[in-house]
Amino acid sequence: MKKILIIVVIVLLTYSAATAQRISAYQAGSYQPGLMNVRDLAPPDAGIVFIDYSFFNNSTSYVDRFGNKVNSLTIDLTPINPETGEVTLDLDQQVSGYANVPVIFYTSRFRILKAKYMASINPSYLTSNYRMNMHTSDTSVTSTGNTGGFSDISFIPLGLGWSVGDKLDISFFYTVYAPTGRYETGADDNIGKGYWTHQFQVPFYLYFLEKATALFVMPTYEVNGKIKDSDARAGNRFTIEYGISQYVTPWLELEIINGHNWQVSDDKGEDVWWRDTPLDARDQTSTIGFGVGAWPWAGRLNIRVKYAMDYGTKQRYKSNFLSASIIFIPNILAEKPKE
Repeated sequence: MKKILIIVVIVLLTYSAATAQRISAYQAGSYQPGLMNVRDLAPPDAGIVFIDYSFFNNSTSYVDRFGNKVNSLTIDLTPINPETGEVTLDLDQQVSGYANVPVIFYTSRFRILKAKYMASINPSYLTSNYRMNMHTSDTSVTSTGNTGGFSDISFIPLGLGWSVGDKLDISFFYTVYAPTGRYETGADDNIGKGYWTHQFQVPFYLYFLEKATALFVMPTYEVNGKIKDSDARAGNRFTIEYGISQYVTPWLELEIINGHNWQVSDDKGEDVWWRDTPLDARDQTSTIGFGVGAWPWAGRLNIRVKYAMDYGTKQRYKSNFLSASIIFIPNILAEKPKE
C-alpha cells in the first residue's frame, strides 16, 4: 500500500507541475462578511481615528458545491497499474492564517451634499500556513507550507455619512482594493489576489435608548477586475450583513453580527480552465460573529474581541475566526468646541 501511495503522490505532483501556470480556481473575493464591528461604519465625529485590526483564522475542511466536506480523494491508477484500479485517500487538512490591518480613518468638518465626508487607507500584512495529510490504513504522506508578507492595500476615497437626528445614520462607501501584494500565476506563495476590486457599501443604523442600542443593516457589492497576466475575471459578489450592538453600561458593549456572501456572476475569460468541471460553481458562505467591546479611556480608547464562524458554506473553505481591535481617537482635526 505504501508503494501505491507513493505512486499517487507522484501523479499529484505531475498534475501540479502541469497546471502550475494556471490561475487558481478558488476566487473568494475581497470582502469577508461578519468580521467588522457593528458600529465600525457609523459616521464618527470629525477628526482622525486610528484603528488596528488583528484576525486569526483556522479551517480544517473544504466544502464542495453541494455543501459536503471534502475528506477523501479518489484517483484512478488504471493507466499506471491496471491491477490497482481506483485508490481512495483519506485527507486531513488544516489551513490557518493571521492578518493585521492598521487603518487611518478621516472624517471631515465640512459637508458634501449635507453629508460628512469620510476616507481611509488600510494596508495589510498576512501570513498563511497549510498542512495536508494523505493517508491509507497503513501509511501516510504529509505536505506543509507557509507564506507571509504585505498583501493588497485597500482605501476608501469616498465616504458620505448622513445623520437624521439621533435616530438614524445612512452612509455610502466606495472602497478600492489594489493588487499590491505579491502575486504570480501558478505560484504557491502568493500573498495578494492579483486583481483590482471596486466595492460599494450602504450601511444603515437605527438607534434606540439614546444610542445605547444600534440596529445595523448593510449591503455590499464587489466588482472584480481581471486577474494579473491572465484572461480571467473573478465573479462579482453580493453580501448582506445585519446585527445589533447594545451598551450594557456606558463603557461595556455587546454585539452580534450575521452576514451572507454570494458569488453572483460567473468567473469569465479564456483562462477559466475549471469551466464545466466540478469546480465550476458559484461559491457562497454565511458568517456569524459575537463580540464584546470596552472603553478603558472614555471617548478615546476602545478595545474589542470577537469570535466568528462560517456556516452554509459551498465551494470554499469553512473557517473559524478570532479577532481583536484597538481604536484610538487622538482628537486630531476634531471639531472645535463651541464657545
